[in-house]
Amino acid sequence: MKLKAALQYRMIYQLKSLGIFYLYFIGFAVVLPGLAMFFSNTSATAESELTLPALIFAIILSVIGIRSDFKLFIQNGLNRLHIFVSNLISNFVIANVIVLAMAAFRLIFKTFFSDHFDYQFMILDFYQPKTLFSQYLLLFLIIFWGMALGLVIGLFLDRFSFIVRLLIGGGVLLFPILFGTVFTTLSEAGKDNVLTNLAHTLGITENGLKAGPLMLTLFILICVNLVLAYLMNRRRELQRIA
Repeated sequence: MKLKAALQYRMIYQLKSLGIFYLYFIGFAVVLPGLAMFFSNTSATAESELTLPALIFAIILSVIGIRSDFKLFIQNGLNRLHIFVSNLISNFVIANVIVLAMAAFRLIFKTFFSDHFDYQFMILDFYQPKTLFSQYLLLFLIIFWGMALGLVIGLFLDRFSFIVRLLIGGGVLLFPILFGTVFTTLSEAGKDNVLTNLAHTLGITENGLKAGPLMLTLFILICVNLVLAYLMNRRRELQRIA
């Protein structure tokens, strides 16, 4: 199996999954509220946030994809690097498709059904990027970060035994407690410095919310996740998926 064939396989699988996701989303976010408004004879507006459902779906899709295709690709002669590259490229493309689909969905309902449905990108409402490109880039980075995180989670679940997963997972859960303990020992100036730096990584400044620092943070997180995924994938072995 060549890289092109593996990429085509991944794209077909992910596009089918994306179609199923949007069928469910339309059912729960459009059809059910529409029926409720029709039978109750009300003029209320159904509201929904578009980014979070898409982000959760992107993570799940990436986790399932990196775990389920490995055995098939290895048995058909694809090496680990090409498996990683096929997942990376397909996730990049699908992240763009998700953003474009969300934007088109919002535009259609804002244009034709604004009296009954209000679909929002809350992250854009908060940070208010100035240009259309920066709005698109922010949404793309959020979705692609979710897919990069999904690669790490999927490889982590597939690579390590239950005991190791339990120990590392426990360490991750305990990290906020450790951070809070260390934070309380700092001086007031130290606490202010930590909070200020954390706020700046999220684009929270004295002059309001800024999209640029948040996008930089997301880009760095994507790079870190991809490096971790690449390293875990290098020595990955075939094993039964639990």
